Formats: sequence, structure tokens, C-alpha cells
Amino acid sequence: MSDNAPSLEFLGAARSVTGSKFLARTKKSQVLFECGMFQGLKELRRRNWEKFPMNPSELEAVVLTHAHIDHSGLVPRLTKMGYTGPIYCTPASTELLGLLLPDAGYLQEEEARYANKKGYSRHEPALPLYTREDAQESLKQLKTLDYGKPLEIADGVTITFHPSGHILGSGFVEADIGERRVVISGDIGSYDREVMAAPSDLPGADYVLVESTYGGRSIVSRPVQEQLRERIAPVLDAGGVVVIPAFAIGRTTLVLYHLRKLQERGEIPDVPVYVDSPMATDAVDIYIRYGLEHNLKLDLLRSSNDCPIRAKTMRLIKRVEESKELHGKSGPMIILSASGMIAGGRILHHLKNRGGDPKNLILLVGYQAVGTRGRKLIEGGREIKMFGETHKIRAQVASIQGLSAHGDADDVLRWLGTAKSKPKKAFLVHGEDEGLKAMGERVGAELHWKHHTPHYLEKVYL
Repeated sequence: MSDNAPSLEFLGAARSVTGSKFLARTKKSQVLFECGMFQGLKELRRRNWEKFPMNPSELEAVVLTHAHIDHSGLVPRLTKMGYTGPIYCTPASTELLGLLLPDAGYLQEEEARYANKKGYSRHEPALPLYTREDAQESLKQLKTLDYGKPLEIADGVTITFHPSGHILGSGFVEADIGERRVVISGDIGSYDREVMAAPSDLPGADYVLVESTYGGRSIVSRPVQEQLRERIAPVLDAGGVVVIPAFAIGRTTLVLYHLRKLQERGEIPDVPVYVDSPMATDAVDIYIRYGLEHNLKLDLLRSSNDCPIRAKTMRLIKRVEESKELHGKSGPMIILSASGMIAGGRILHHLKNRGGDPKNLILLVGYQAVGTRGRKLIEGGREIKMFGETHKIRAQVASIQGLSAHGDADDVLRWLGTAKSKPKKAFLVHGEDEGLKAMGERVGAELHWKHHTPHYLEKVYL
């Protein structure tokens, strides 16, 4: 293949779920699609600290499919290391990034501060990957682009966002790179969610990067509210505390939606529901501003009494001091706190405080990547390391199916099946080995598409 052909390099989410980064090169341009943080296994997390596989100062543009940290979380580090150009995303993503990235920087600083205080870091002193100030600076480079509007962002590279149905602002990217059209899926949502609208159809393309988070699995589950009631009600009736790790915007919103439905029907008691997140107060306003992206009624969202994404007894916790005060409160109550995979944040303190009591419940409500504390708990592990120490988990542990913002394999295959033409090849990304294999088998058998599963740092010519 001629070096004049455009190329694509898989700098993350290649045989792993997190760390999404794909570098497109033409004769004249370099564009980075996604700039996500690696999470989970230590060998993956170490990549966050490594030198970028390209020179940030040589990039013409960066494109983000949505605001989740595994797709955007290294943006402040990229800009700190010399990238000064535009970062393109949808308007709703811009608002969410304004909340998520500074919070991620703050958590990095807090974790480094705590490690130095307790002396459990291998590095002296422990340093944050980036700071809140670094994140605030990076936000100045965000450029919004509406769905369906093509824009040439570099010489020979034009992009168009299309709704992907994952979270507010999420969009798969139709990218003309040189003479080739490539679609970067980002994360694809479901076709039958009560909150988010379904993904848009897939345009014709030469190549498609396909997320494979759920691999070949079809997630057929009982109604979410039924599962929640069965798990939560007995714990609350016994005076226990339900601790729910959930991403602040997206998953927390869905959980609150279903909790409210259960409370309205009297199927769970009206106990305090604490949302321990500095960002959750902004969620309702953002949903109101982007009503076309979801199925909720705007008049209800504006109601202080009937808002469907606020539990009846919800109490918002913003300040660190308020979060600490929760540790001394007795059940029954429900605590929602980030992060969803227990990778960091305030949820660690709640697990440390509540995880030792068999009367309590740790309820996992989304995908748990390999190497995360959430994955270990789901697989039966009852000792997890937090703050440099091993903690025994004696609380009950359960998981709920059907709350993930990701579509399952059936949803992804349905989305791929809307393609206006058959691509030359699909690249399977955002998955673990078993799931990637299963997705590849279904793509080949059901769609008869050629497919390839790239390795980390692999380069392909288009």
C-alpha cells in the first residue's frame, strides 16, 4: 500500500474497552478521533502516563463522539502536552465536558493529595495526571458542531455527527478522510430505551469502526423496575443502605427515573435518596435544553414536583463536607455516587464506610471493565483495594441488567444493518477478547461483512 493512502492508527480501545483514540493521517493532515482515558487493569492505566504515540502539536484537529471519560478523559493531558487546535463535539457534549473534565482533574488532585497524606503511592510525591486548572484550560479549545452539518476540519478531512442514542450529545462520526469514508461508532445506544432516543441510521461508508462492548451478547432482562424492587426493597425494609456506583450524568439519571416510578407506585419506601455528585444538579437543565435527543416531556422536566429524573425524596450532595456527613447517617437510605465502575471518586469513601456491613447492598448498574473494582465484585471477589489498603466487603453485592447506556449486540447489529451500502471492512474496537470474537462472528455470519480486530498501536492503510 502506498504511503500516499490515508491511514488509521489504533491508539486505544484496541482489544480493550477504554482509552479510545484513533489517529487518521493523510498526506497533509493528522486528526485524532477520541482522546479517552484508559481504565481498569493496571497495565492499561499506566498508558495514561506514557508519552502520546504522536506529537500533540502536529495535530490539526481532535474529534470527540461524546463526553464519557473513556472517550474524552485525556483531553486535558493532550492540551497540556502541546495541542493547541480545535476539539470538535456536539453542543450537548460541550456542556457535559464542562462538568466532567474539571471534575476529573479535581479527582486526580484529590487522589494524589490523599496518597501523599497516607503514604501509599510508589511515587514521591504522588502527582495528578492533570489538574482541574488543566481541564479548565482545555475547555477553551472546544468547538461545537450540530448533528447533520458537514465541516471540513483539516485539509482533506470532513466530519459529520449523527445521533448515536448513547447519552446526551453522543454522536457517531461520518468522516471523509482523503478519498475514503470512515464511520467511527463511538458508543451506540439501544432502540427501546425509555429515556434516550434511538440511533440514527448508518450512512454508506468504506470502513466502519464498531464498538463491541457487549460483544456478541443479547441482554434480555426482566423489567428494570422489577429487578430494582426485588433487590432494593428488602434492604431498605431491614434498615440497610443501598450504595449505587453510577456515572454522574447518564446512568444516575436513568436510576433516578426508575426509582421515582417505584416510589410513585409505593413499591419501595420513600427513604432519602442521596445523589453525592457535584454535577447532578446540572443534569435536569441540560436535558431541558436538548429535548430532541431524548423521550422525556419537557413540561415535566421543568416541574419541581413531577420531574421524572428526580426521585421523590432526592437530596443533592455537592460539597465534600456534606459527603463526609453522610458517613455518620443510618439507614434506610440510598446513595448514588460516581464513578460507575468504582475506579475513583467519592464512591470509594462510601464503599469503605458501608461495605463492611452485611445489612447493606452494593448495587452495580452498568458495564464493569476488566480490572476495575466493580468487575471484581461482580465476579465474586470480596476484597478490594482502596486508598492503599485491602478492604473486606461483607455487604451484599448485586447487579441490574438493562440500565446500560450501551446497546447490546442485537442493537449494534441492527444499527449496522441500516447501512446504505456494504463497507469494505469493519474494524472491531471497544471490547475484550471474548466479546470481540463473538461480535466478529455475528458481523460475518449475519451481515457477511469482512472484519478485522486491530491490536494496540496497529496501523492500517485505507
